[in-house]
Amino acid sequence: MPQEMDRLMEERIARNQATFRAANERTGAAAGVYDIATPVPFICECADPTCTEVVGLELDQYEEIRSDSRRFFNAPGHETAAQGVSVVVEERNGYVIVEKVAHAGEVAEALDERDAAEDLDQAASEE
Repeated sequence: MPQEMDRLMEERIARNQATFRAANERTGAAAGVYDIATPVPFICECADPTCTEVVGLELDQYEEIRSDSRRFFNAPGHETAAQGVSVVVEERNGYVIVEKVAHAGEVAEALDERDAAEDLDQAASEE
């Protein structure tokens, strides 16, 4: 039973972070349309569903993190909310980059809308 609870917790945490990521995708898209060159206010992608911390990132910084479905950015100190289902891969000025591991990583990959769109594009090109 504890293992099943761990998997459920990992899935809940990954889904919470995917929700923040979806909001940030819309923010990033809007900033790209207007060619904003200053840091863009993104919502912290930590595991705390009540977090409202804002992290300023350049669009290229955001895109670098988003290039890996398992990676998210957190405000400093917020990585502890993930309860061990992610590891800090890099600390930067004003934010940390975390990577989902184990089942949480699999869920993060499955929920990544960009990967789904790329898979559809690839399938269409193969036909």
